[in-house]
Amino acid sequence: MVKKVFLSICFLSSLMAQSVLEKVHSLLDEQTYATHNKLITLLFEDETAYMKSSSIDMIKIATTLEENGLLNLVLPSVRQIELTFEYGGDNPLFFMKVMTDTLRNMGLSFILTKEAKLNKDGFSWKVVFEAKTVPDPVLLAKRLERNRATVTDLERIDANRWRYRIDMNDAKIDAKPINPGDTVRLVRPIRPIWMEVGRIKRLIIRELPGSHWYADVVVYDKMLHILSMRQSKMRTRYLNIRLPSDAVYVKISDRFTLENLRSGVKLTAKGEK
Repeated sequence: MVKKVFLSICFLSSLMAQSVLEKVHSLLDEQTYATHNKLITLLFEDETAYMKSSSIDMIKIATTLEENGLLNLVLPSVRQIELTFEYGGDNPLFFMKVMTDTLRNMGLSFILTKEAKLNKDGFSWKVVFEAKTVPDPVLLAKRLERNRATVTDLERIDANRWRYRIDMNDAKIDAKPINPGDTVRLVRPIRPIWMEVGRIKRLIIRELPGSHWYADVVVYDKMLHILSMRQSKMRTRYLNIRLPSDAVYVKISDRFTLENLRSGVKLTAKGEK
């Protein structure tokens, strides 16, 4: 009986090791894997170190490969890079906001959507852009962690096509928090202002001298469902917004152009939820 248990453990361990090495292989080109096979086997000898619960930690694998100079992300020339991001939820707007902010923070502002697909398995967003270097998956995972999103799977389809699976269960968007009693001045924004307002009851927005603001303000819940909206064709000097109990984010922009906010706005938070 003891012998059978021991053999079962050995068998499972062998399967796990093979699975980890298969995942390692999936991130490398054939030449790199063949040339450095002995080093790779040594690096991933302790397969349990690359497990997270019952799944394989692909970012930890990528980190080890990167630290040992085995993860080649540089292409021979500028090419079209294709990244596919998948998650199991049904809120594409929230997912794309988190991903867009993450890519922008990595310097990837000029991306095009090649495909966006929602079905019973969740949402898939495929983007393309021109570059000579594939975005660092380890860095991308770290940036996503700032928004409490996690890379659960990673696949190198070929040199310039990569696929990510993202866990968004605890995710939040990149927004500046404002607490009761706070006063914040935001000067010359280059893109719409996102504020996290989950702790306050009212938000007062004042145009600062030098601005010429035409209000475009949207209030959202935590999953970016719109709760209320204020838009004006007339110049707006002051807004006092009472926030619903489930409000979490507010986006502040100008109806025509952010140049109208060249001197910015002042925000005052009132009341604690």
